[in-house]
Amino acid sequence: MKYCDELDMEQQHNSNGNSSNEATILEQGDIYFFYRPKKNAQEVKGIEDVRRFFMVTAPENEKNKSRFYRLFVIGKKSLPEIRTSEARASERYWARVGGIFEDQNDLIRDLFSDEFRKGDVARPAGVGKYVLVRHQNHTELAYILELPEEPGEAQKELGIEKEASYIISVINPTKPTSSGYPSSGESPKYPEEILKEFENDNFVPLKRNTKLIDFQDAQIILIGAREGKDTIKRDLGISIGEPIVDSDIFDKLKVRMNHFPTKPLTEGKLE
Repeated sequence: MKYCDELDMEQQHNSNGNSSNEATILEQGDIYFFYRPKKNAQEVKGIEDVRRFFMVTAPENEKNKSRFYRLFVIGKKSLPEIRTSEARASERYWARVGGIFEDQNDLIRDLFSDEFRKGDVARPAGVGKYVLVRHQNHTELAYILELPEEPGEAQKELGIEKEASYIISVINPTKPTSSGYPSSGESPKYPEEILKEFENDNFVPLKRNTKLIDFQDAQIILIGAREGKDTIKRDLGISIGEPIVDSDIFDKLKVRMNHFPTKPLTEGKLE
C-alpha cells in the first residue's frame, strides 16, 4: 500500500505484505461520530440530506490533567474510502478542528442544539475506541467501533467502518494557498514554538505529541490506510482497546436517550 508523494509517504508494505511493527502510541481514548441533517430535509435518506459530519475524540485522562474533547468537522461529509492503491487527490479528505471543549456540557450544547428548527439536533452515528499512532514516517488514527455492533446504512453513507485507520497530517496554516485545500476562514492561534514544527512543509505528521491538533481551526488531511483490527494489529503492532460496557455515549456525555434520534447508533439506520 502506498500513498501520495505530496504528503511524503513511503510505501507501507513490501512485496511479501509485511511491514515494520515499530509504532508509538501518542494518544488513546473514546471516539464519537455525529451528523446533522440539512435544514430542509424532511427525512434523511442519504448523504445528500446531511449538512455536517462530525468526529469527536476524547483522550484518556493524563495525570493531573482534565479530560477534553476535540470536535472535528469532516469535509465531504464522510470518512475517506480505504483503498489498496495510491490515494487520488479527491480521496484526501480535509477536516478542521471546529472546537476544543474542556466542559462536556459545552460540547453537548453545541451538538444537540436545535440550530435552525426543532429536530435539527445532531444524530450520533458511532462510538468506540481510538489510538493515534506514530508509525515509520507518518501518523495514523485507528479506531474500533462499539456502537452500533455492526455498521448499517447510516455508517455506510458516512464511511464509518467497524475497524479502520487513516493517515493524519496537519496543514501548515502559513501556506493555505499552496496546500490546495479550503480554508476554515480562521487560522489556528499557534504559538511561535509550535509553528516552527511545520518548518517549510505544507503538511506534517504528529510527531512526539498531539499539540498541533489541540487548537481550534487546526486543519488536517485524512487518507484511508487500513481496514480490520487484524490488519491494524499486524501492520502497526498495536491492539485497540476492546469495546467495554461503560464506554457508551449516554454515560460518557451524560445525555438522555430521549434528547435525540438514536436509530443511527442503536440500529445503524438513517434518521
